[in-house]
Amino acid sequence: MKLNLYSILLFIIGLFATYIVTKNFQQVELNDQKQELITQSQSITHTVQQQILLHAKQLSITAQRLKSIQAINENWQQYSTSLVTLLPNMSNISIYLLAPQPTLTIENKSQHYFASDTELLQQAKYLFPLNKQLSETEKATTFQSKHVIQEDNQVIVYQHAPLFINKKLIGYLQSTLNITQLLDQQVAMFQITYPFSLSETGRTIYTVLPEGVLIHDVKQQFTIPLLGHHWKLIVWPIHQHHFYQYSAVIGLILSILLAQLFYLIRMNKNMRLQLSVQKTNLKTINKDFKASKSKLIQSNKLSSLGEIATGIAHEINQPLQVICIHADMCQESLQKQDYRLVDKSFRAILSQVERIEKIVKQVGSFGRDSELDNYNQETPANIFENVINIVINQYNQEDVELRQVLPPSLPSILCNKTQIEQVLVNLLINAKDAVEECDEKVVFIKAHDKQGKLYIEVSDSGSGIEPSKLDDIFTPFYTTKALGRGTGLGLSISYSIIHQHKGEFQVSSEIGKGSTFTVILPLN
Repeated sequence: MKLNLYSILLFIIGLFATYIVTKNFQQVELNDQKQELITQSQSITHTVQQQILLHAKQLSITAQRLKSIQAINENWQQYSTSLVTLLPNMSNISIYLLAPQPTLTIENKSQHYFASDTELLQQAKYLFPLNKQLSETEKATTFQSKHVIQEDNQVIVYQHAPLFINKKLIGYLQSTLNITQLLDQQVAMFQITYPFSLSETGRTIYTVLPEGVLIHDVKQQFTIPLLGHHWKLIVWPIHQHHFYQYSAVIGLILSILLAQLFYLIRMNKNMRLQLSVQKTNLKTINKDFKASKSKLIQSNKLSSLGEIATGIAHEINQPLQVICIHADMCQESLQKQDYRLVDKSFRAILSQVERIEKIVKQVGSFGRDSELDNYNQETPANIFENVINIVINQYNQEDVELRQVLPPSLPSILCNKTQIEQVLVNLLINAKDAVEECDEKVVFIKAHDKQGKLYIEVSDSGSGIEPSKLDDIFTPFYTTKALGRGTGLGLSISYSIIHQHKGEFQVSSEIGKGSTFTVILPLN
C-alpha cells in the first residue's frame, strides 16, 4: 500500500514539473525562431538586392557611355559583348527606340521601335509602362519589369536604362536578366544558405525548399523593394524548435517510469540475466551461421574456378611460350652483341609478364574470401571486364560464342564487387554448360539501366528448363547437371547474394529455346 502511495505522489510531482518546463521551453524556442527568421530574411534581402542592383548599375553605366549616335555605331559590339562577359546572367542587350534613328547602323536585332502603343502593348508588354518624357537629370535611373516565366520555367526580368543623345531621351538600353540562373548561382556559392521563397503579385519567382522543411510552417513574410517592385520573401528556419512539443510526453513517460521504479528494480536483475544468456546464445548461432555461409560461398567460388582452370592455364601458357622464345633470342643477341634486339626481347618479356600478372590478380581477387570486402561504389564496366576475362578462355576452348551488349557508361552501383562477380561467373558457367550439346552454342550477356535499377541478363540457346523444375533451381544442392559436374549451390548462393544487395533474381525459360537469368540491382 505504501509503495502505491509513493508511486502516485511521484507521478503527480512529475506532471507538475512537466507543465512548468514545457511552458518555459515553448516561450524560449518561439523567441529564438522569430529572431532567426529576421536575421535570415535580412541576409537574403541584402544578397538579392545587391545582385540585381549590380546588374542595373552596370547597364546604366553602359548607357551613359553611349553619348552619341556615332558612339553607339562604333562601340555597340564592344560594349554589349563586355556587358554579357562581365555579367553572365545578363543577355539580349538591345536598344528600345522611342522614335526611329535613321543614322543608327547597328544590326536590326539590336534595335526595336514600335510605332504605336497598341503594337507596343501586343509585342512588348514589359516596355509599356516606361516613361517617354524622362529628363536628363534622371539619366542614372534604371527600371525593371515584372518577372516573366518562360516556357523552360526560367524566370527573367527586363532592365532598362535611359539613353540620352544631346540631352534628349531617344530610348532605353535594354537587357534580359535571368533571375533563376542568378539565384541558382548564389545558392551554389553558399551566398544564400536558408530555405526561402520569392514571389511577386502572388506568382512564385524562385524557391529553395529542401526535404524536411514543412511548407505550412510559415511564421512571417517580408518585402524586398526592387526598382519600383516589391517582391515577397518567405523564409523558413533551418533549425526547427519543437522540443517543447515533446516535453509533455517526455514528462508523462518519466512520471510513469518513476511510479514503476520499485517494480522495475525487482524485475531488472532476473531480466538482465535472462537477456544476457539469450544474447550469448544468439551471438553463437549468428557466428556459426556466418561461418557456414562464408564457407559455402567460398566453396562455390573455388568450384567455379575449378571449372575454368583449363582456360586459365591455357591463357597463362601462351605468354610463357612467348617469354621462352624471347629468352632464347635474347641469349643469341647477346652473343652477337646486338643490344637493340636484346632490348626488344626484354620489352616483349616484360609485356608478357604483365599479362600473366593481370590474369593472376583477377583470378586471385575472384578466389579470395568476399566476406573481407566492404560495400563500395563500383563501375559495372569494371565488373564485367573482370568476369569476361575469367571465363572467356573456357568459352573459346569449348567453341561457345559469347555475345556482349555491355555499355561502358552505365551508372555506378553500391555493392560487394567480389560477390557480384561471383554471381555473374556462376551464371556464365551455367549458360556455357547449358549449350555444350547444342548445334548453335551461343550465350548472351547484356546490361542496361531503367528506372533507377541496373538490369543484367544472361541468356543461352540451350534446351531450356522444364516449368516444373523452375521452382527448385534456387534450392541448395539441387542441380540438373551430371554427377560430378556441379555442387547445386551456385544458384542458391547467387540468390542469397542478390537478396543481400536488396536486388531481385528472375528466371524465364522455354523448352527448346533456352533460358534467361536476370539480375536486378538498385542503383541508389
